Amino acid sequence: MAKNEIIALAAEGDALRGVRFVPRGRDSWARVGGGEWPLKEQNQPPDSAPDAEFTDVGADAGTVVATDTPMFRGLTAAKSELGADKVVIALPLSRLMTRIIKVPVEMRDDIQSAVALQMDKFSPFQGEEQSVGCEILSETETDLWVFAAAMPEPVYEKIREELESVKLKVIRTDVAVLGWFRSLCGPCKLVQSGRRLVMMNIGDGWDLLVLDNGCPVLARNLGTAADPVEISRELTISLMNIELDAGSSDASDILVISSEKPEEAFLETLRNDFGIPATWMKLPNPYGGVEGVALRTGEGATMDLTPQSWRDDLRERTIRKRVLTFAGIAMAIWAVAMGVLFAGPAVYTQMTNNLRKKSRSISRSYKQVADTRERVNLILKYTDRSYSTLEMLRMISEQLPEGITLTSINYKRNEGLKISGEADQSTQVYELKDKFAANKLFSNVSLTGPSVVKGKNKFDINAQFPGGKEKK
Repeated sequence: MAKNEIIALAAEGDALRGVRFVPRGRDSWARVGGGEWPLKEQNQPPDSAPDAEFTDVGADAGTVVATDTPMFRGLTAAKSELGADKVVIALPLSRLMTRIIKVPVEMRDDIQSAVALQMDKFSPFQGEEQSVGCEILSETETDLWVFAAAMPEPVYEKIREELESVKLKVIRTDVAVLGWFRSLCGPCKLVQSGRRLVMMNIGDGWDLLVLDNGCPVLARNLGTAADPVEISRELTISLMNIELDAGSSDASDILVISSEKPEEAFLETLRNDFGIPATWMKLPNPYGGVEGVALRTGEGATMDLTPQSWRDDLRERTIRKRVLTFAGIAMAIWAVAMGVLFAGPAVYTQMTNNLRKKSRSISRSYKQVADTRERVNLILKYTDRSYSTLEMLRMISEQLPEGITLTSINYKRNEGLKISGEADQSTQVYELKDKFAANKLFSNVSLTGPSVVKGKNKFDINAQFPGGKEKK
């Protein structure tokens, strides 16, 4: 894949879909290719099609070899028709552990570490390696709403085997439901006020998105059950969970999106159980998910579940390719004069492998120490409230002399505190300034005033935190 193009793949239901996008203008992308390849055995009825996910294939005698699987044939066709070498892949909710969590806005710079800690806590398989990605969906003055996803090691190892069988390299791994949300926002008018329940059946069962004012606050796979009673029960459980994180709010409606309209009894059950309208909308574009993932990639979406081992492998292959190219040119030039050194590349390769093994060993130890240091710093940031807003208000209320009226308080966590007010006497202002200067929370305290206006001594006090920027 060239640097100026995006090729995305997604396995959904009984088909593998892929698209190719290239830049159009300065800030937009245009689709120039795509296709759909079946993921079921030939002469096999649709209801008995194998799992459409990237799956592992046994190598023992009597099992199907990798080149005979529908996934292998689909990936081979996609690589040929799209001209793919490096691709973006999208995974369904059924293969991932996802949560939409709320974290303090102060954690923006450490968001990846904070999310990794949270997903480790929620993981049902403690101690199992997993690849974690996240993306900020929305923010307030105090909090960030973050879409977090984790891919367990068994899942990405199976995917790696399938991709390596056709020599495809992954540069980014996205969540398919985010691609569908990107594509369906306009056609389905998903961004509306209030709480909405959006159910989508794209081929891997029912996926649920709960939207508050157009922003996802819950994403969950409800399974492949067709029984409306069971689906209704799963919806009820989901609403109970979301009330714990996003608060209680009455849902305005249920929007059901699928390629084929469900039975009316299905919609009627939802209406009766939840007492709100339940309507169906036909899936406008079967390529919406993979197209949305490609567009998100071009727009710089931060969600990426690609395991670090894959990235390291891609980096090593790139370096190896450059080294081999350079070595080939050098050997062609010096072939005659340096014929006696033909064994040099083999020795160089062996030395490189030895150094790489040592580097990996040192890197693992360094990563363990760095991870521990990051977790300790993260815990310290969570627990240190010395410079919090409440602490500043408490300190002001304790040190404020009688006769002073504050007219404004301007607090910036990483810079300092600025207060303005008026006093009956100027000595009261100097007394307050001296108290601030004696407080160890501030590195510098400056006073502007007092100046007499309408019988009152107006003043401004600027108290700077250690390391903060001084306002002039």
